[in-house]
Parts: sequence; C-alpha cells; structure tokens
Amino acid sequence: MRNFLSVALVLICGALVSCGNGNNASLPNVSEIEIDQVKYGQKTIFKLMGLNLNQDFNVSVSNCEGLALLPNGSDTEKYLTCTPSAVGPAMMVAKSIDGVQMLIKNFEVPNPQVKISTNFGDLTVELYPASAPITVNNYLNYVNAKFYSNTLMHRIIPQFVVQGGWLTTTVGEQTGAGNPIVLESNNGLKNMRGSIAMARTSAPNSASTQFYFNLVDNSKLDYQSESSPGYAVFGQILEGLNVIDIMAQISTATLYGLANFPTSNVIVKSIVQIK
Repeated sequence: MRNFLSVALVLICGALVSCGNGNNASLPNVSEIEIDQVKYGQKTIFKLMGLNLNQDFNVSVSNCEGLALLPNGSDTEKYLTCTPSAVGPAMMVAKSIDGVQMLIKNFEVPNPQVKISTNFGDLTVELYPASAPITVNNYLNYVNAKFYSNTLMHRIIPQFVVQGGWLTTTVGEQTGAGNPIVLESNNGLKNMRGSIAMARTSAPNSASTQFYFNLVDNSKLDYQSESSPGYAVFGQILEGLNVIDIMAQISTATLYGLANFPTSNVIVKSIVQIK
C-alpha cells in the first residue's frame, strides 16, 4: 500500500484565509505540475502551475517524506519539496479543499546510482533499496556526507574482492563512522562479479562503512542459513567493471598491520549520487 503525505497550501493575509476586494475569491486550479530530477533519498522540488493558487487546496505525494511548501510562490506558481523514500511508480495529486481532484502527476523514482571516481578510473554503481533498504540508506548517508572522499581501497585479493571505505590516504581511520547496521544478506541479491556488498566482522550486525566489490562470483559469501548468514549485497557495477580488474593487478603486502594491502595507493577520490 502506498504511503501518502499531504499538505494544505494556505496563504494568510492578515487574519484572513483569502485576500481580495470583498468578493468571493475564485477557486484555485492546478493545470500543470513540473518535477525536477528525481533522486531516491534526495529532496525533489515540484512546481505547480495554474490560477488562483493563493487560495486553499490540498496536495498529496506517495512515498515521499517531509512534504513542505516553499516560500517562493505566487498566485500562478507554487513550489513544494519532499524526499522520495521508495523506488518505482509514484504520484502527486492536487485536490480542492472539498476533495475535488484537479490534477494527477505520475512519475518514476529510479534506483539510485553513484559515481565512484578513483585514480584508476570511474565506476557507475546502481543500488537496490527495494531489496536492501537499510544498507542502501546507510551507504548513501555516507556518500552524501562525503565520508568516502580521499579514502583508500585497502584490501585487494585477486580472484576475490577489492575492499575500501575505512582508511584515509594518510592511512588513518576516516572519522564520522556511525553505528553498525542490521545485516540484510537474505535479500535475494548474490555476491556475483561486479556486485557491491558490505564488509563486516564475524558478528552479523557489524557492518558500518566498509564495502567491497566482487571480482568473481563468490557464492560462498551469500546467505546460506541463520548460522551462516553471509554478506549483504546492495548493488551492481553498471559501468567501469574494468576499473576493479585493473585494481586487482596491483601487488599487495602486509603493511600497517594489514594483509593484502596495496603497495601502490588505490584512491577513492569521491563518491557522488548521480541518480
């Protein structure tokens, strides 16, 4: 069932709900709705156009949190914002105060994508919040806080994984890590070549910031049972698979007390949500 949020658009002039010359105000009419680029987990702005929009009317948006009216509107334009909380079809509905429908705007919230820029090239990675919502939201929170900027891929094992999300380029622990999250490994997603998953300790619910890319199909990392829960996959490389293959060719050694540490820096320059 869709979760609808609604907001009443009200302009108050002095102590009055409507302003005018004493005559009955004309009824509002929403004739068009424009939407800027829709990103999962990012604020989206909706532009409502029509007539008499300084009069009261109602708007609802499915699967969008924090619906609010922005102040830079007029009698013919109103702006609202909210944050999409689910991927897939969504809907904005404008109704009069007495419930008469004026306009419906259908739109699509795509799976989020991030661009990972490294000193060996760029990757585009699609994330799957419908399958791993806690994991995706956790990762995007770090992405949008720029936590991963100028960090290292600190573990490389050929024919296995490339792992990062922990150390700075000066080989210090990156600050700003939050609490560990619940393991979502039993979500139907597999540790296949090019997939991204969360690294963790031996404790199932211990993942926080570290992630890895599968260089090959690693079915042994998948969920097997409650006693062998595996690791949570939450996305897939769309472009740049060759980049992790190049990384996998770098020699490694035991450095800074860490096994499989690259002898040449593999730097994540930035990760940005692009969709």
